[in-house]
This record gives sequence, structure tokens and C-alpha cells, in this order.
Amino acid sequence: MAFELTTKQMAYVVIVSAVLVFLVMFTLPGAGLLQTIAAFAAAAAAILSFVIWKWGYLFIPFFTKRANIVEVHDGLWEVNPAQDSIVKKVGDQYYASVFLHLKMYRSTTEKTQEENIIYVDSFERAIANIKYPVKIGEVLYAKEIGKYREDVETRRYEAQLKLQREREKSEPDVLALDRLEKEVSMWEAQLNRIISGERPMGLIAYAMTTGVGITKDAAVAIAKNQAAEIKTLFANALNIEVAYLYGEDMKKCFELEYAVPPSVKEAEKFIEA
Repeated sequence: MAFELTTKQMAYVVIVSAVLVFLVMFTLPGAGLLQTIAAFAAAAAAILSFVIWKWGYLFIPFFTKRANIVEVHDGLWEVNPAQDSIVKKVGDQYYASVFLHLKMYRSTTEKTQEENIIYVDSFERAIANIKYPVKIGEVLYAKEIGKYREDVETRRYEAQLKLQREREKSEPDVLALDRLEKEVSMWEAQLNRIISGERPMGLIAYAMTTGVGITKDAAVAIAKNQAAEIKTLFANALNIEVAYLYGEDMKKCFELEYAVPPSVKEAEKFIEA
């Protein structure tokens, strides 16, 4: 059986290894200049590994864009230097696709019948206002109950602590209190559904739009304009958070065009990696 590491696990391995090297080098008796340099280099590697894993999608496109680095895959499609779109040439034209993450925190089973009717109506109105094709992809899977329940209980406890600290302040923030109370209620409602025997569902949702141009830049510009319009429409009409996808996260959605995660474990790894 092949042993696989997720991006998160690999980051942890590098960080732990770098920290161990730092401790060994820094604590050896009679440490010289080379040992000190190696120790601090290991510490810097640990910090850099953590930053790349956690926030790489923010600054890696910054370097690839300025260095004009183009990522080519199979000679068929490529990731532009800004790593915010995927480009493919068809004949004499270029097709550029931009991806958006649709962050839906409540499923239809968590809403009342009236809320679902309003949601469907709002969704149809949003789609009706879009003058070009847009693809919305959703991957649904049943979560592993034991692990999910632990996560919900932990998040509920954290939200309760934050709410308690806010209440204990001499001048509590009314808006923060309202937000934290709603967050605690949300986690309690999810926990009650699990206790009642309801199987929690996981959701990966994204939207893709494509622009066509006679040059790469023209195609990317058109796709970005369309994505900006979709982002505004969905965020306002559906009251959800919509975010642009970059780098590895964008390429994950592109991979979903070919095959979805085949198991619950793969789906969770897909989200966490």
C-alpha cells in the first residue's frame, strides 16, 4: 500500500525537521560560526515552510507574475504568471478560465421550507442576470461522524469562550456579541442534528467562467471581468461569501473537471491539502 503525504503533512515534516536541526546545531558544545549559521538557516527554513504552506497562494503569484513564469501542463493548457487563470489556445483564439470559491455554510436541510424557496428564487434571479455561460460545480459527500462531531464540539467551545470573554468586558461590543451568539447557536444546532442521528454533509462548491480573446491578455481580462460580475451577483443574491481562487487551489478545481475525489478520505484530503 503506497504511503501518501498531504501538503499539510509535508509542511509539518519540513517544519519539525528544521526545528530539530536548529536545536541540535544551537545546543552542541563549542558551537562555531558554521554551526550558528546552520542553526539560523534551519530556523529560517521552518518559518519559510510554514509561510509558504499557510499563505503561499498570496505571495507566490506575486513572484511568478514579476518573473513572468508560465506553468505549462501537457502542452495543452497553462497557468498564467499571476496564477489567477488557466489559459488554453484553440485555433487562433485563447480561452481563459477564472475560478471562484462559493463558501456555503448552510445546507438546504438546515433551512426552513420558506428559506429554501427564497434561496432558489434568488439563485434563479442571479443566473438570469448573467449574459454568458457559467459553470457551477458542487461535490457532496457524507462526513465521518466521529471526527466531525469532535470538530463541532471544539468550535462550539471556542465560540463560547470568545462570547464569555466579550460579555465580561466593561464595554462589550454589541455587534461582536450578536455575531458570537449566532456562531454558538449555529454550532449547537449542528451538534444537535448529529446527536439526533442526522449524517453531516460536506460540500465543495465553485464557479467557473471563461473568456475568449485573440491574445492571452485579452482572454484573461474578459474572464476576470466576468468573474467580478459573478462574484458580486452571487454574494448579494445568495448572501454567501465568494472568493477568487489562485495557484494550487485554482488548479484543484480545474482537476475536478476530470474526476471527483473517489472517497470521503480523498475529499477531506482535497480540502485540507
